[in-house]
Amino acid sequence: MWKKGVLLVGLSFIGLYALFQVAYYATSVPSFCGSCHEVTQYVTSWQTSAHKNFNCMECHQPSGELGKFHAKARGLNYVFQHFSGDYTIPTSASIFEQNCIQCHLGDNKAYPTIRLKNTSKVNHYKTIRKSQSCLECHRETGHSTDIYLSKDLKGAKP
Repeated sequence: MWKKGVLLVGLSFIGLYALFQVAYYATSVPSFCGSCHEVTQYVTSWQTSAHKNFNCMECHQPSGELGKFHAKARGLNYVFQHFSGDYTIPTSASIFEQNCIQCHLGDNKAYPTIRLKNTSKVNHYKTIRKSQSCLECHRETGHSTDIYLSKDLKGAKP
């Protein structure tokens, strides 16, 4: 009898997890994120960015399975704000630089010292190792800076 109970609990867990994964992917695409008028400008800006081939969650959620739950809990809050009318424009969103580093951190050969127009020499490897924010230099990577990024790089300006 207890074996059936364990089996039922196990199958229920697997089913709920599968349902969460389907819902997660369905609600992580830019067309879903852009379905609220508060973020249409962000999706439009993203469509012309260097990261236009990545979905929203690849930058806007912490990594790992717990990151998915964290992001979707935040998303439910956004949905509540949308339908209650209790939101501000511009909106704000978190960017997790750990995600930048997952794709971009390499060795000195991958990130050599480069010469940029009107700047000093920049060694990306050393900059990243010093924990300098990627957004200090690359604010327009995902969205144009005229889309209300704040000076502290944390999201929308008040």
